[in-house]
Amino acid sequence: MLGVLVGYLRFICLVCALGVVFPAFESMAQQNTDAFHADKPWRKKPDEKKKKAKKKASDLKKFKTMARDLLGRPHWSERFLNLLDQEAPKIAVHPFKEDELPISLEEAQIYVDGFTRALVKQAGDRYAIVGRKELGAVIHDINEMGTRSDSINPLGDLISRARSDLLAVGELSLKGEKIILSYKLVETETGRIVSASQKSFKRKAGEIQEAGGLSLNGAAQKAASVLMRDVVNPRKIMVQGLRYQTSGVHTSFGRYFMGTLGDAFRRQGASGPRNINDFDISEFVVEEEQFRGLKLASGSVESHRLERHKRDYVLKGTYWVFDQWVEVRLTLIGQGGTSVSWRGRVIKSEIPANLDLIPPPAPIEEEARKPIGPMNLYLSSNKGENPLFKVGQKMVLALRVDQDAYVSCYYLQADHQIFRIFPNPFVTSHKMNGGFTQKIPAAGMPFSFEFTPPTGVEAVKCFALDRDALLEVGRQIGKAAFEPLSLTTERELTKVYRSLPNVALSEASLIVTVQ
Repeated sequence: MLGVLVGYLRFICLVCALGVVFPAFESMAQQNTDAFHADKPWRKKPDEKKKKAKKKASDLKKFKTMARDLLGRPHWSERFLNLLDQEAPKIAVHPFKEDELPISLEEAQIYVDGFTRALVKQAGDRYAIVGRKELGAVIHDINEMGTRSDSINPLGDLISRARSDLLAVGELSLKGEKIILSYKLVETETGRIVSASQKSFKRKAGEIQEAGGLSLNGAAQKAASVLMRDVVNPRKIMVQGLRYQTSGVHTSFGRYFMGTLGDAFRRQGASGPRNINDFDISEFVVEEEQFRGLKLASGSVESHRLERHKRDYVLKGTYWVFDQWVEVRLTLIGQGGTSVSWRGRVIKSEIPANLDLIPPPAPIEEEARKPIGPMNLYLSSNKGENPLFKVGQKMVLALRVDQDAYVSCYYLQADHQIFRIFPNPFVTSHKMNGGFTQKIPAAGMPFSFEFTPPTGVEAVKCFALDRDALLEVGRQIGKAAFEPLSLTTERELTKVYRSLPNVALSEASLIVTVQ
């Protein structure tokens, strides 16, 4: 039977090659094909409806497993156990921000909704789920927050406004044609992560975009044209850099693209009827003395820097690496948080081979970088958040918490050594008043953070607690400031703080790229 069919198909191919069409043969071929499938049902093509139904059932099972993992095996604190005895705790599902996603917000919402429905079923009467509809305007505000708000901790804002007892914080990443979805459940009163779960989902064919894009120079020229269109007579554009996805890390590709974009800005400004050829393009930095004098009772370093000049702008962005292209996302921010954005693709084959697209791993894993906890803990530098420093440049940190707390900070070097930098012999008290901004080093401190080789990716990690636990921490990892700790990873350090009993804990981190 198989030999006859193969010979028949060869004849059909020969006829097609000669350009001759015989309707009778087409009909016969269809009849034989139908008979073949009827004779051997195990070789039938899968029914598309059944295939979709099977995928949907598989996805539902994964969502159910994630919900069961989060609610079925948590490590509650003593504070939360007391709450469980009194009432049904509220769980808020954190919404995704569009600029942190490798896919569209609409597609991501499919997974959020699927997870939320499974969480509602798993919760039963034990928990009250605060979902999309109930959060309403709150979710809209968080998604739209971006550069139009001085908020330093969107998760903290969501916690306080939703008045939830628990927060389900999600991470979504793309690996080939698969969505990697993970959630962790956080106690909002203590900031403790009580459970976590992760699953992968295969994307639908219609959700995978076709390749296409611009050359590197073409993308820079297009971006400059769009971003400059709504800018009125700029005095200065301060470049914060183009970072790899949500890692906070600067790469040679990011630096090269921003340099090319700067040239495109100058050409764009000098051409056309406006003839803006006297504006300055420079890196974003606040000089040491000016930085120590900044009043940061609220808002970010960037927003305070923009307050000084109406015609100044901050340019920053991220890029996302796909199989055949690199997606670049840029934002030009002006005074008062006004902004204009551009998103476009650069064809991978158009990118010089000597430019690194994927950076080395940062000392802090991406899922551990979101500021979580009941207190708003703000950490930045004289170059803003997740800065790029060159060898020989000096860094000054800015640290602020919205309520009285005990704060400790650590520096994680690229060589895996970890040092406590605050408190230190020059600032012995680590109790900070709410709203006060601590500069490290502050004026008069006889030390500085001046970068020397080797270069690489480093980090700062800070913890805020509602009680003094520094002695307890010191017994486990060492007491002295500016001396290497016995730990070598951020995960070990964070585990020590998260294991402290009877504390409310908030965390904040800063990725530092040294060039």
